[in-house]
Amino acid sequence: MWRAYSRSFIKYNKVGNRFVGTLSFLAATLLSVISGMFYNFWMDQVQQSIMKTGASKVEVTPAIAAYIVVFTTISIALVLMIHYAFAATMAERIHQLGILQSVGATPGQIRTTLLNEILVLSLPAVVIGNLVGIIVCRGFMEFIISSTEEFRKYTLHFTYSPMVLVGSLLFSVITVAFSGWIPARKLSRIPPLEAIRCGNESGIRHIRKYRIFSCVFGVYGELACKSMYTRRKAMRVGNVSLFFAVFSFVTLLNMFGISNLSTERTYFDRFRDKWDFLITAENGQACEGLQEKLQKVDGVNGCIAHGMVNRTVSLPYEYLSAQVRTLGMENINNAFVKDETGAYQVAVPIYILDDDSFYQYAGKTSHGQIIAVNMIWDSIHSKYTERRYIPFIDEGKNITLILDNEPITVSGFSYELPALREELEQYALTLVMGESTYASFWESASGALTYTIKVADEVAHQDVQAQLERIMADYPDCTLEGRIEETENEYRMQQGLRRFIYMLAGLIACIGIANIFASTLGQIHLRKHEFAGYFSMGMNTKGAVVILAIEAAIIVLRPILTTVLVNIPLMLWMLDAGGISSMEFVTKRMPLIPAIIFFVMIIFFVTVAYLLGWRRIRDMNLSHMLGYNI
Repeated sequence: MWRAYSRSFIKYNKVGNRFVGTLSFLAATLLSVISGMFYNFWMDQVQQSIMKTGASKVEVTPAIAAYIVVFTTISIALVLMIHYAFAATMAERIHQLGILQSVGATPGQIRTTLLNEILVLSLPAVVIGNLVGIIVCRGFMEFIISSTEEFRKYTLHFTYSPMVLVGSLLFSVITVAFSGWIPARKLSRIPPLEAIRCGNESGIRHIRKYRIFSCVFGVYGELACKSMYTRRKAMRVGNVSLFFAVFSFVTLLNMFGISNLSTERTYFDRFRDKWDFLITAENGQACEGLQEKLQKVDGVNGCIAHGMVNRTVSLPYEYLSAQVRTLGMENINNAFVKDETGAYQVAVPIYILDDDSFYQYAGKTSHGQIIAVNMIWDSIHSKYTERRYIPFIDEGKNITLILDNEPITVSGFSYELPALREELEQYALTLVMGESTYASFWESASGALTYTIKVADEVAHQDVQAQLERIMADYPDCTLEGRIEETENEYRMQQGLRRFIYMLAGLIACIGIANIFASTLGQIHLRKHEFAGYFSMGMNTKGAVVILAIEAAIIVLRPILTTVLVNIPLMLWMLDAGGISSMEFVTKRMPLIPAIIFFVMIIFFVTVAYLLGWRRIRDMNLSHMLGYNI
């Protein structure tokens, strides 16, 4: 009997069948995509572990943990989405189920029948969805592989395992079955008399008044808001998903734009005139004669070789400048602490230049063997983004520092670093000396050497690069960097990250939009009865369209307006912290066009969902709608 009953219902309920199949297909596709991407991500970690350690053991890194959290969150969201949709679909039969219970059907039989119907309708869609998910996953991975090809030092391929497909299929079936079991269990527990009179919906005791919408849209706005309030549970997943999709999309793009603008100002623009190529040698002693070869390259305007060592010094109080003594070292930076002699322990980074480059640098300041970059940030009267510097030590005194038990005398002062791609270390006394001077105090500096190359004309950049690459063939332990190439790589990396944000936000938006479709189309039986009441009181179809339009507008505008209102103070705070003007951000990095496209996409799909719902309401005649619950 139950097979005949289910077969008859499935045969004559084609619209509901398509609805259940579509939801199951969408859920299976999303789960398949996420499972496939996680597997590829895991295999990438395994490959990197083998390259580093020779073993395939992979620890649970923060990235893997974050991926597991995302997978779990999306799975829960899909369960809730399908649950509300299946509940709405099953509720259309509450009258029939009540009659069956009155003639002897047990709750277990009803629950089993409903769950079997869901599985029969969902299984083909689940299988097809998982297969389509593999194709979509491969597309995503090929995109990620091509986007990261410039930055990887190993080959990455798309991989897939039959066990992933089996696991994805099994998890999809469990998700659908669990989503269907929840409403089936609830419906099977409704007493027969309540089911016959469709008493499954608990009455809403109190609905607050929506005065603003009443003033703006009249009675249509009030009815739209109250209708959404009564269906709030079914639409909760969709609303939350849409909010997170819009918020994460806009916020991440804004933060990404501010970060890029800050990097451009503090790195690329600041060092643009100081280097064109950079060669780093991990073992400087193995690069004998390299600087002479670099200086002879056609188009090279200068080449500075430098190393760096870090020391600390006990700086006596009387060596401090008058400005520093007035402000107080502890007030400038609370890390400064006096010792028992009244001196301060200060970091001393030492730049060791080749002799020719040092003499050119020292000639701009004062001739001498050791130059002190006499600058410290006045953190009391200036911000980090607009730093103002004051003299660190008193230039009127004979400054002798004890470094590694060697007394060295500062013979000159400067207010800028050499023309290197180096940032001045804050709260430190930076020294610059030539390689022969350094060797007179200590052994020759062993370790990394950096060659900073400047070209005479940027037009000849590619020719110079080709010559440098030929020279580098004789120095396999050296690495070559180019400013233009680095700028282009940074741009490509930004594009890849931006596309990943598009993909992530689109995935979250798909869940939200799918829930909007599910709640809109799955509750047609309730909306038919609702609008039948409106029509019976004299409302025309234009009024019904206005109500649905207001609902769609609220669904779309609520996450957009909330995101905008939250982002304005957040972005102003970040711009102020980064020392970037609002106008500069708006004109150069504000993601206005991507945001508009994303908003239009959401508006389109929500509109389509409500149009489909309206068509199904419109096609029902009034007598059928009024008699639906009789």
